[in-house]
Amino acid sequence: MKRILCYGDSNTWGHNPEPRADYFRYGDDERWTGVLQKILEGKAKVIEEGLCGRTIMYDDPVTADRNGSRFLNCCLQSQQPLDLVIFMLGTNDVRHIFTPSVKEIAMGMENLVKMVKNPQNYGVGDVPQVLVIVPAPVRDEIAGSDFYGMYDEESVKKSKALKEEYRKIFATMPGVTLLDAGEVAEVSIKDCIHLTKEGHRRLGEAVAECINKMWFEV
Repeated sequence: MKRILCYGDSNTWGHNPEPRADYFRYGDDERWTGVLQKILEGKAKVIEEGLCGRTIMYDDPVTADRNGSRFLNCCLQSQQPLDLVIFMLGTNDVRHIFTPSVKEIAMGMENLVKMVKNPQNYGVGDVPQVLVIVPAPVRDEIAGSDFYGMYDEESVKKSKALKEEYRKIFATMPGVTLLDAGEVAEVSIKDCIHLTKEGHRRLGEAVAECINKMWFEV
């Protein structure tokens, strides 16, 4: 059975954009990872590694341990063997507190992919393939969100530009597949950064289709 690691932020963890005390996180079968697991049942094990606030490369001065580049190698080694690593990161890197260019964000993601492709990280199994998901962009209506101040109009602009910068780096990189979440799912108009339940379903289906083409379709 194939082993798939999903390494992401709150949109992999399953943050509900309209949270209640009893429904802050989407259920196991509602998150895109759970949708993916159900579709691939019997073919692959999906390993969730979502963390709210996770960045590609930045230390958050407010919330510790959110730097994705610091934890990735440990995660790869603890979860091996792996056949595929799926990244969906970049939304937190466009926050107001961080000031990288879009190109720098994409270069940070390239560094994560290089970590995955480093054979020294694995004592068991082969070097896995990689699927990079471009996050669905922050909505134009961000000024009406409770997250305004953490995100602003510049965040919206950068999030929309990530697709092209990721494409420049990953479209022709061997062993790496690129998927644009914004083509299949939108974030909620309520908070402007988190996927709706329908968005999770559609993304999970799109990822499953991508994986089936990669491995299982003859």
